[in-house]
Amino acid sequence: MINAPFKVLLVDDDPANLQYLLQLMLQKKTQYTPMTAAHGKAALEVLGEVTPDLIITDWDMPQMDGLALIRRIRQQSVLAQIPIIVITGVNTTPKNLQQAFDAGANDYITKPLNPVELYARADAALRMYQAMQTIEQQRQTIEEQKNRELSAKMLEISQKNQLLDALRRDVHNMTTEAQGKMQKQLVHLEKRIERNLNTQNEWETFKLHFEQVHPRFFDRLQQRFPKLTLIDLRHCAYLKIGLSNKEIAQILHISAPSVVKQHYRIKKKMGVLASSVLLDAVRQFA
Repeated sequence: MINAPFKVLLVDDDPANLQYLLQLMLQKKTQYTPMTAAHGKAALEVLGEVTPDLIITDWDMPQMDGLALIRRIRQQSVLAQIPIIVITGVNTTPKNLQQAFDAGANDYITKPLNPVELYARADAALRMYQAMQTIEQQRQTIEEQKNRELSAKMLEISQKNQLLDALRRDVHNMTTEAQGKMQKQLVHLEKRIERNLNTQNEWETFKLHFEQVHPRFFDRLQQRFPKLTLIDLRHCAYLKIGLSNKEIAQILHISAPSVVKQHYRIKKKMGVLASSVLLDAVRQFA
């Protein structure tokens, strides 16, 4: 959760207005650390270096106006949740207000600026931002815990299957040497072991629990990348819950190099650079 003083980016093409905004923020140094930008493009350059806690921008600006700036910010996942307040002295109708909110603004102030209103709206936006960050942190903590539980359960099932498979092979070897009633009993036992080794049931059980934690994960991936196969989706899901290549290899009964090759094929299907990390792509698209 963020703490004061809060970093505030002020954007206005009018030097006098920008200076006035800056003075208002500096009057509350313990609450705000202001930064300035003379227009939308300059603001984007600042945002490439610093992530503020609040953005206060003028609407009418050359090169890139306030609404265009907001739309660009909302397209960037790192910046998308930052609260933005629009200031305007011209676009003051209800229709204008709707336009600002549709673009992604969190609040709207008309000129001439009232310092009390500015501080109140800035504080309200920051409190809401803090609350949303707290909720998101709690959601991530819960998701990480559930992912750990899924990983542990999947590895436990895999280890059980490895043990059963080794036992099945031993029983099979004994069956070839046994005779009569003993051979029939061993054949029956081998079949029982094989039924418990049904990896499809193992996957369906995992998928059911996985989708409770990550709803529509598979739908989103398949809609975006229809060439992904079932085995591709399994790899993506295992990465999502934090399994390593070695652990994925253990679950799928393949070698670690085979996992790396499969991930390379998946990246090609997703149009992701070969040098990139597949997990980052999975997180981005699903």
